Amino acid sequence: MDKFAALVLVILLLPLAGAVLISFAGPYLPRVAAAVIANGTLLVAFLMTGIVALTGWQATSSGQTIPQHFAYGTWALIPPLKISFGLLIDPLALTWMLIITGVGFLIHLYSVGYMASDRNYRTFFAYMNLFVFTMLLLVMSDNFLWLLVGWGGVGLASYLLIGFYYDRVSAVLAARKALIMNVIGDVGIMIAIFLIYAHLGSAAYSDVFARVASVGAPALTAIGLWLLLGAVAKSAQLPLHTWLPDAMEGPTPVSALIHAATMVTAGVYLIARCYPIYDHAPVAAEVVAVVGATSALFAATIGCVQYDIKRVLAYSTMSQIGYMMFAVGAGAYTAGAFHFLTHAFFKALLFMAAGIVIQNLGGEQDIRKMGGLAGKMPLAFWTFLIGTVAIAGVPPFAGFFSKDAVIDAAIALHHPVLGAFLIIAAFLTAFYMFRLLFLTFFSGAYRGDGAPHDHPMVSMNVPVVVLAILATVGGFLAAPLGAALRLTFVGALHDQDIATINWPVAAGAFLLVVAGIATAYALYQVRPQLRESLIRALAGPRQLVMNAYYLDTVYHWLVEVPAYAIADAAAGFFETFIIRAIPLAASATAAALGGFARAWESGQLRRYGLTIAVGVVLLLAWYVITAYAAASQGVLPQ
Repeated sequence: MDKFAALVLVILLLPLAGAVLISFAGPYLPRVAAAVIANGTLLVAFLMTGIVALTGWQATSSGQTIPQHFAYGTWALIPPLKISFGLLIDPLALTWMLIITGVGFLIHLYSVGYMASDRNYRTFFAYMNLFVFTMLLLVMSDNFLWLLVGWGGVGLASYLLIGFYYDRVSAVLAARKALIMNVIGDVGIMIAIFLIYAHLGSAAYSDVFARVASVGAPALTAIGLWLLLGAVAKSAQLPLHTWLPDAMEGPTPVSALIHAATMVTAGVYLIARCYPIYDHAPVAAEVVAVVGATSALFAATIGCVQYDIKRVLAYSTMSQIGYMMFAVGAGAYTAGAFHFLTHAFFKALLFMAAGIVIQNLGGEQDIRKMGGLAGKMPLAFWTFLIGTVAIAGVPPFAGFFSKDAVIDAAIALHHPVLGAFLIIAAFLTAFYMFRLLFLTFFSGAYRGDGAPHDHPMVSMNVPVVVLAILATVGGFLAAPLGAALRLTFVGALHDQDIATINWPVAAGAFLLVVAGIATAYALYQVRPQLRESLIRALAGPRQLVMNAYYLDTVYHWLVEVPAYAIADAAAGFFETFIIRAIPLAASATAAALGGFARAWESGQLRRYGLTIAVGVVLLLAWYVITAYAAASQGVLPQ
């Protein structure tokens, strides 16, 4: 194993080592040691990833070829199937690795202060490191089987973190819901892997992607759609999105990690990684694009009427992931990856700034009970403002460049209807994010109980400031990122140059953003009475959107109620006639035999003699029967 391969393996294993060390040695270490271990492993992993990325960039810029695939041995051999453990390091994987370790480290550092008073402090950091490890395994694997291991591991880690406050029924139910939704997606990935092996004879990316041209479109379409099922569940897209808002029951750092650096971006990575399949399966690719654009608009409408600060951000994540999914479905893979990068900056920033507000208000999350906080929490306000203008798409902040790259791709690749969905979603994004900003930090005096306070913590403030800077300048990474990703998406049918801005499209999108901001300002700052009139006039549609179009209710009646009814009926039958009947019959038989034995044990010698005689007769009969059977087959009895 050369030094480069060892370095890559260490990057993967460092978070796992931190999780294991905290889990086993944590109870014997000071609380601060858990934070040091968790943060230290992430920081070192990020620095090592930076070294790998810089080494790769220098090698490719000089025209050299660097090893991208690292094989570490055979994990299982079931002829003809050979399962190797190997890692694939290319610009696509490195983009995700830098965000997972870099933004993940900032979220870990933020957690030091946010979780300082929690009694399960050590456990929290063990779970967080486990989350990062499983996500790294997902993006670094060089085959579908190990991707599936990371895929399931991410689901497990999210279950542990969403349900971290296990003494809350709502948190336990939210964790269970997230796990069930993600298991549905896991089944889709498994079926896709079965189909991949059946049609392509391998699970390794290099083999599969090299052979896709030899497989018919129907098979590739089926594979692409099953992969999409996994992506939809993990990335909270329609119709398997309902777990994401409920996942806000977890601690705020968990929300930041799930939304910005890890779980919900896994689906985007999967589609981008499998671009040769989707390039040869246009029907499946079109379905990905439709799901993404529809989810973007769908979630944006719901975000306009939510009052929980974290739920607004949750629906905004679903909407922004929709942009990414549309991009990779339409073939604009680089634009999708670019929006992932900028989204990681401003979404982590928004959640962490919101976390400062929530902590300073004693856990309050209802924005109707906030207001007037701009002067009382200046750091939270200014950083939240930067995140807001970035996600809205105000130049020169990061979201302007990446979101417009996706919208430009929709127009250039001839998706007028889906492009309209994205443009309307951009207007709504600007509206609901500035609505959130105004209700939280302006709109008169503070409306909650008591007096708001601001207790700045260095461990919380530093990551927020760093992310605010990245959300400001991150859009200028388009040129180097685009140049690097061209080395991954070699031969892609429709991928575009993200470094070139289509100014007419950008100007039109920006005018819509301004309109969204102006609408929010008018309704929540200038004319609140007009807002109340609109609420009364649109009470019916508003109720529909506030309840997320009642999809949870639909699932309850279509899935949950029938499942419970079937389970109750089956339990009633099996419990009564099988589960209970078997031990009762066994005990009754044993009691009957015991009673017979007691009755026979009378102490009379003639009864015992009769028993012996009957036994001898039965043995002789058995011998005669077996001897006759043997003789009939020409075999002499022994």
